[in-house]
Amino acid sequence: MKTNLSRLSLFLSASLLLLLQAAAFAAESKSVAPTRRLREDQIVAFHEARTASRPYDADAWRMLSGAYVQRAVATGDGADYDRGWNMLQKAEDLDPGDPRILQARAELQLSRHHFQNARELSETGLAQNPESPDFLAVAGDGALETGDLDAATAYYRHLNKVSPRLTTWARLAHVAEIRGNLEEAADMLQKALDIGYAQGSLPQARAWCRAVLGEIELHRGHADLARKNYELGLKDSPNHLLVLEHFAELEQAEGHFAAAETLYRNILAQREDPKAELRLAAILESRSAKREAATYRSAALRFYQRAVASGNEGYLRPLAVFELSLGHFDRAESLQSRDVALRPTAESRAVLQLIQDSAAAAGHPLAPPKTNP
Repeated sequence: MKTNLSRLSLFLSASLLLLLQAAAFAAESKSVAPTRRLREDQIVAFHEARTASRPYDADAWRMLSGAYVQRAVATGDGADYDRGWNMLQKAEDLDPGDPRILQARAELQLSRHHFQNARELSETGLAQNPESPDFLAVAGDGALETGDLDAATAYYRHLNKVSPRLTTWARLAHVAEIRGNLEEAADMLQKALDIGYAQGSLPQARAWCRAVLGEIELHRGHADLARKNYELGLKDSPNHLLVLEHFAELEQAEGHFAAAETLYRNILAQREDPKAELRLAAILESRSAKREAATYRSAALRFYQRAVASGNEGYLRPLAVFELSLGHFDRAESLQSRDVALRPTAESRAVLQLIQDSAAAAGHPLAPPKTNP
């Protein structure tokens, strides 16, 4: 399998730089970011009240599960994934065999980075309904995230026959990007956008597609086309988080620090985002706003630690890189080994190898993993 080495090197260098800086300044501030009343809290409260008034309604429990999952995505709280799973069990008890419950289980597992489990659940659903777009999508995503690009491509092509829409072409583009075929990926994303506009897709979906296409154009060396896509994405959805993130990264890379700062603050006005906090901290540090920078760095690192401690495996890798920056090689290896177990891709293994090489270079070689006799 061909590895997108340029993308990996960008990830490693940016993450290490941000987290090395974070380690140096995290102790400078003890202040805590103000607690936001999240929209997701309100949605959870609504569905909790709904299940209380309709305790025998399986759909109500399934929708409450979905609300917990969305809040987990927004806050990083892994306990909400467990709550969501428990709600699906209640729904299953009331309506055994409902394929929507199996689908919700697969999507929950995908969201919490249990990619193999998500794929297996989806394949169970496909055994009953081989043409299900939802099961095909999750099965393909699970295969993709565990490095099985051939299976992912097969699922996505089948999905494209069943349901040719924006998200289908975007998935095929992702495979092409991972294989290093950036021109093909860009063409597929343009097809996704054309279909999205023709079918009246949600503005948020089109904006997401613009964000991804812009990133690919940037990797192709077309910063002007990346900027154009980000501008069009914000025209479709003015507060789209992924567009704001990629646009801010472009502004920061080109030295437009005031513009980048405005975009990062826009993200943080909507939700807590550790990546935006770390990048904003780097900008603030460059203009000697050390106290505010330290506050954001501390908040980002607390987010990662809290998320992983709560069972959110989606943040294993950034926390592993942070532990590496502190010279905590054993902790870094332990965290990244868990990430590799969930996502055994070339990129995940490269991060683990970096940790092991760094430990050896520092004179602290890590013990080889134990094997069962």
